[in-house]
Amino acid sequence: MIDSRLLSRNGNEFHIFLRLLKKKVITVVLNTEHEVKYSPVDRTRWRSVSRTTKIAEVDRAGKPDEREKPPGTGEGFLWKLDTYWRFEERDGGTWVECEAISLTRDVPTGLGWIVEPVIRSLPKESLENTLRSMRAALTR
Repeated sequence: MIDSRLLSRNGNEFHIFLRLLKKKVITVVLNTEHEVKYSPVDRTRWRSVSRTTKIAEVDRAGKPDEREKPPGTGEGFLWKLDTYWRFEERDGGTWVECEAISLTRDVPTGLGWIVEPVIRSLPKESLENTLRSMRAALTR
């Protein structure tokens, strides 16, 4: 993640922006927006659901002629990402569990050897980075 912003908040509901960077065989930058809702389950447990509302690939990211492609176009690296979080206070700490579901589009003919490694690893590595960041924030 190379950028994040809170776009709006209404109680426990958030609309957020994340810019994701993936470097593998090629470099991919995605502008994403998410609706996130936190809900208490009981005194020691909460849950959260995050759903993407927009995913757009960015051409020439960081350059003066940077442009965002229309959502639903591009190379198909990530089309949809939903995450389901569970938080529980127990054993003197916080237990965190996350499930992520990601969808990609078909890879254009002839580009599979370039695009496939990114598509396969982006969701997993994004989740791993999120969990590492969360651990670092909680242990400070």
